Amino acid sequence: MKQNAISAEAKAQRRQDFLAAARQLFLQQQRLPAVADIAMATGLAKGTVYRYFKSKEQIFLALLSEDFSHLFRQLQSTIAELPQPLAAAAAPFASAYLKGLQQSDSLLPLLALLNAVLEQNLPQQQLLLFKQQLAQALDGLGAQLAARFSELTAASASQLLLHSYALTLGLYQSTRMPAAVMLLVQQAGLTALQRDFATELSAAVRRLWLGAVQG
Repeated sequence: MKQNAISAEAKAQRRQDFLAAARQLFLQQQRLPAVADIAMATGLAKGTVYRYFKSKEQIFLALLSEDFSHLFRQLQSTIAELPQPLAAAAAPFASAYLKGLQQSDSLLPLLALLNAVLEQNLPQQQLLLFKQQLAQALDGLGAQLAARFSELTAASASQLLLHSYALTLGLYQSTRMPAAVMLLVQQAGLTALQRDFATELSAAVRRLWLGAVQG
């Protein structure tokens, strides 16, 4: 059994160890693994995990926060390099945005669980803090976007980013069907439902941004 983490550095590392194990198990199992499984994967007792996280939902909210932070940092760099005017930025943003999403194997699957699972089992105060951080990041990106493109206000830029996010989640959930459902759709010849997520998202975000130019 591993020794207790004493120093702040050791505790921070142990927390990251739990998060890394949780992420790996989530990707393997395609569901939120039990705290006992996370503890076993790190060679520690289940009670030790609860010293750092009060529930498995809190663990995966922390993972989602990490993924969001990475995506937002990348979007800051992307926005700073977008060509002008806004119409010319639509395709480059869509491409860079999709690339940023694809850099994390866990972001989209976790997002698909956020409303239905995670938010239903989290303390309100922690959920509110997460939402506040998300809104703050969105407003920050919106202000950066508005400062670069005269066609947008800070409010309309933030709304454009929110709509891009909504498209992302909706298309991911509608195109990523379970294998059995996909087989049924294919056998029924429902080609309208057999869509590639990356292709559809890139096209939808580009059209959304072009629509913003037209008001």
